[in-house]
Amino acid sequence: MSQEYLDPEILSDFFVEAKEHLETIEPNLLQLEKSPENLGLLNEIFRPMHSLKGASGFLGLHKINGLAHKAENILDELRQGAMAVNSAIMDIILAATDALRTMVENLETSGQEGDVDTSSIIARIESALAGELAHGHAAPAETHEPLHADPEPEETPAPESDQEEEPVAETFADLAEETPAPSGGPVTIRWQNVPYVPSAEFDPTPYVLTTVGEGHLTDFLEEARDLVANLNQGLLDLEKNPDGSGDLVNDIFRYFHNIKGNSGIIGYRELNALTHEAETLLNRVRKGEMQTSRGIIDLLLAVVDLIEELLSRIDTDSGKATPRDIAMMAAVLQASTETGELSIPEAYLELLAPEFEGGSAAAAAPAAPQAPETPAASAEEEAPGEAAWEADPEVGQAPAAPAAAPGYDPEDVAIFEQTVLHQHKSLDLALEMLRKDASQKDLIDGLFRSLTTLQNSCGYMGLAEVKGYAERTAGLVDQARKSDMGFELMLDILSQEIAILKDMVLAAVAHIKGEDAPAETKPAPAPKPEPEAAPVAKPEPKAEPAPAPKPEPKAKPEPKPEPKAEPKPEPKPAPMPAAAPAPKPVAAPAPKPAATPAAAPAAATPPPTAAQQAFESGQPPQQKGATTIRVDHQKLDHLMNLIGELIINRNRYSMLARALEDGHEEVSTVAQQLTETTYAMARISDDLQDTIMKVRMVPVHTVFSRFPRLVRDLSRKSGKQVELITEGEETELDKSVGEEIGDPLVHLIRNSLDHGIEPEEERIAAGKNPKGHVWLRAYHKGNSVAIEVEDDGRGIDPEKMRQVGVKKGLVTPEEAKLLDDRQAVDLIFAPGFSSAEKITDISGRGVGMDVVKTNIKNLKGNIQINSEVGRGSRFTLTLPLTLAIIDALMVQVGNDVYAIPLDAVSETTKIEVERLSEVNHRKALTLRGEVLGIIELSELLDLPSNADEREILPVVIIHDNDRRLGIVVDRLLERQEIVIKPLGQYLNGFEIRGISGATIMGDGSVVLILDPHEVYRLATATTKQGGHD
Repeated sequence: MSQEYLDPEILSDFFVEAKEHLETIEPNLLQLEKSPENLGLLNEIFRPMHSLKGASGFLGLHKINGLAHKAENILDELRQGAMAVNSAIMDIILAATDALRTMVENLETSGQEGDVDTSSIIARIESALAGELAHGHAAPAETHEPLHADPEPEETPAPESDQEEEPVAETFADLAEETPAPSGGPVTIRWQNVPYVPSAEFDPTPYVLTTVGEGHLTDFLEEARDLVANLNQGLLDLEKNPDGSGDLVNDIFRYFHNIKGNSGIIGYRELNALTHEAETLLNRVRKGEMQTSRGIIDLLLAVVDLIEELLSRIDTDSGKATPRDIAMMAAVLQASTETGELSIPEAYLELLAPEFEGGSAAAAAPAAPQAPETPAASAEEEAPGEAAWEADPEVGQAPAAPAAAPGYDPEDVAIFEQTVLHQHKSLDLALEMLRKDASQKDLIDGLFRSLTTLQNSCGYMGLAEVKGYAERTAGLVDQARKSDMGFELMLDILSQEIAILKDMVLAAVAHIKGEDAPAETKPAPAPKPEPEAAPVAKPEPKAEPAPAPKPEPKAKPEPKPEPKAEPKPEPKPAPMPAAAPAPKPVAAPAPKPAATPAAAPAAATPPPTAAQQAFESGQPPQQKGATTIRVDHQKLDHLMNLIGELIINRNRYSMLARALEDGHEEVSTVAQQLTETTYAMARISDDLQDTIMKVRMVPVHTVFSRFPRLVRDLSRKSGKQVELITEGEETELDKSVGEEIGDPLVHLIRNSLDHGIEPEEERIAAGKNPKGHVWLRAYHKGNSVAIEVEDDGRGIDPEKMRQVGVKKGLVTPEEAKLLDDRQAVDLIFAPGFSSAEKITDISGRGVGMDVVKTNIKNLKGNIQINSEVGRGSRFTLTLPLTLAIIDALMVQVGNDVYAIPLDAVSETTKIEVERLSEVNHRKALTLRGEVLGIIELSELLDLPSNADEREILPVVIIHDNDRRLGIVVDRLLERQEIVIKPLGQYLNGFEIRGISGATIMGDGSVVLILDPHEVYRLATATTKQGGHD
């Protein structure tokens, strides 16, 4: 039930009371587990649970009420002594308490109880009450085969268990995909090498997306990228644990479904169609009709990559999307959905033939005989009755089959069925009338109420999945009715969503009643897609997306063969509600682009993106448009309070100015008040700055989340076993730094996998673990953030670095001999340096570590290498917390003032001139037993100085990683907070040596900021030059 139907005061009281009850229950449960004989504790737990049940029942919160009622029942059994307290029962009641708390919090924040799965907890409680204590899904652990011989799904035309499945290859070279071949051998496809070939009828013209108010596209992209990150992580987790992954599959399904729904709202046809096909395939997986093989996971990862490309084709400034043909990927998804395993349509065999390994190009046309694998191995995780129902091919018509829950009250079932049928009629009528006039607000409100009623009814019956779908559909209606967008634009997507929802609800009703789900339950959406399909013209040729790869004449006869027409009645009603009655419209939700895929000759790999080109050139990438950041409302409230204080202070300044003009008060009094006001202003500005900094901070997890997928793909491409270990993901850094650090880290990780981690046989011979490890860690280091990329590979050989440096002309043989190991390793940062013995598509592509260093320098950071031959390497990136404001030490040379970032200052001191000595043609100072190089800042920057006239020299000791240098200045001024201003745009690309930026002082003067790393490099170069003269 929604909050909007309840008295706010009553709801507020309920929230307070419910939280108090739950806070009482949990500690008592934990105490009871330690002292099971303490029956007094049982009463202390029973009473608040009983009160929570009563209050939720009064408010009509059926989901909370139902779970609290079941929990009360088991507590009553324990009180009566009919059951004994043990840890298993405590786990069940604690799980119920957690679910109750979550629902109360959801109700308080969003007005809905939320998608909390209470049915599984209720089932466990009922099993415990029946004396069959179950932990989640009860199933025989030893059952590891798919359900072949189950008597219930007997309609499935599948061979029995005597037919063995196709072998699955254990090694996947170059991110290869598996496809069953008729010959029995696996056929692999390297998805990364598949060229982008638009079909003959693909229209590449950009088109305008539908937006709901200002900033809608930006919000869409931000949410979509979050969902893509979740998809990548979810699919990687599923690959590691394909068994017992029901919840994970549901999560992945939901991510695809959310992208599909959101893209449908803005009218992004290709993205909507692609995610629809992925969602359809996953629906078979989660219902147990397909197994989660590595090939399927790789296919879905390729889909996620394509989704990312489609997202990158949205221009938020113009509001347009540049289409990308998704026909081939959609056809592969459709074929795989129909056959129950990874399959390639005949139309694409010629195109993909160059990417095949093992087997002929005639492999893997999707054929009906492959259907035997429809029942899934995941059925072993279900209760026997549920598994039998989920394997039923007819139930498979609904996109999401509800979980069976035993013990329905016949009266509840009758009321539920009656409510469902009534609401279905209301929905059909409302849609029909809205098609005539979409401006009727009462009809839109009625549509929302009907969906909300279905949502609440399904929630009461424990149909969490159906309830969640209804809630999402109601949310679409609610969003549209509150926006300025014409509601008629929503009718197509709503028709699809409501059709899916009706199928799900009817399947649920049939299952609850013990009947078979109806084979065709989609009368409403059928008329809608037909008008969309009609304008496409030539319905017969478009009936099948399997034209020949090149010649047009072949494209037309192929759709007509009878084998392709046969499966139509069966797969058609399967999980593709968004599509019209047409057999395989790749872009069914999209009226414009043709759905017929046509193969074309191989094309070149797409050029690198603008971001990649910017990274490889070492230039800061251009901003494409406005970016957004999520902010905690409490931080915004604090900002508003500070603004209020600023206004008060501003008024005080005005009053003081008037007091001085009028002369009514003593100057000393006004001066005192002015001082107090200035102190208050300083405090407010500091607080304001600190709050703004916190607003801009994001956890480094947002950067790290992309790398598990990268390591997984690269390790399989290189044939090495590599595990990525991340640490310190909660470390925060400025959002602008986080956005720019991704590409350098990608390059470092690629190098670690390609050059650092040895092949398995080499590691075994060296006595190492066959599996290599890469660590990615972040931590705060003073006022900076340090990010480390470390591997346990072969390390960097200094001697080899010297040889390569000489070979490439970076140093002379004499200079190479003078380099210590640290300096030799640092040669890796020289432009054009590469020690790769062979070029691969992982690294060794001519984009060297000098680009990484340049990009880190652009971020005002530095990079350091620590390496040990045979043990591994560690790259440490030190970055400022923010690119905007830093603490600096102000120094003077001649008549000019310079700022040195305080992070790079170890200490300051004053020395007598006679303490200076000369070592290797370089001035030096012995400070507390350490010999430091000394150089005049005026000498570095070609400035006049009076250092020769003084006996005492002010020296600033700076550090560049673990190397230190003394800089002689004329005067040490003060520490000050400065705002960094880049100079590049003012100097037209001209670079000033040793300078990283500028700042504006309080008097309006401009002060240059020194770059400590560049200063150290210049000092070293100056010394070497002096040594050769």
